Amino acid sequence: MYERKHWQATGLRALVAAMALTVAAPLLAQDATPADAKVEVQNEPMSYDKARRTAEASLRLHPGTDSQYDYRPLWAGNADLDGDGRPEIIYLYTATQTGSAMQLNELVVMTPLAEGDARGQATSPGKSAYDDETYALIRASGYADDASVHIPGEMETITMDGDRIRVTFNSTRNSKLCVRGKVACPPEGQHAWVYRWSPGKLTRAE
Repeated sequence: MYERKHWQATGLRALVAAMALTVAAPLLAQDATPADAKVEVQNEPMSYDKARRTAEASLRLHPGTDSQYDYRPLWAGNADLDGDGRPEIIYLYTATQTGSAMQLNELVVMTPLAEGDARGQATSPGKSAYDDETYALIRASGYADDASVHIPGEMETITMDGDRIRVTFNSTRNSKLCVRGKVACPPEGQHAWVYRWSPGKLTRAE
C-alpha cells in the first residue's frame, strides 16, 4: 500500500538562499564512486537533505548562459511512485533569467541509476574537469533526471498519493511563470493539477 505524503511549498522562493547549488559538491563528493563502480540503491527512507543534494548534483548539468543562470531547487521530496520498493525523487527548480523571458518552474522526477546507466556518464570523459566532477556526483547520488514538466504558476503545495503527484499553484496575470500570449496559461487564480509519472514522461491527469 502506498503511503500518502504531503509537503507544504508555501514560500518556496524564500528558501533559495539556504539551497545554494555549491553545497552539492562537498557533500556528495564524500561518497563519490569510481566511474566503473556499480551503483547500488538502498531501500531505506530518504531524508530531505539527501533528496535536495541529489537534485543539486543533477542541476550542475545546467551551467547557465548570460541570460539564464543560477539553477537551483526550491523544493525536494521522494516517494515510491511505481511501487517497486525504491523511492523516486521529485523536485521543483527554477533559474534566474534576464530580460522578459518566461521564468523556469520545472517539476522533475528522478529515478535510480542502473549499472552503466548513460545518464551517469560524461559524453567525453577527461575533456572537461567540470563535467567529470558533475557526473561523479550524479553517480554518487545514485539518481538522475527522468522526466519534467513546467508548472505555470507559483507553487503552494505538493502532495504525493500513490503514483500521483498533486500540485497546487496560483496563476497571476503578470507572472513570468506563464507569459500570456506566448503559451497557453490557465485562468488567474488557484489551480490543483494532478500528474502521473511513467518512465520518461510526466502526464497531467484530467
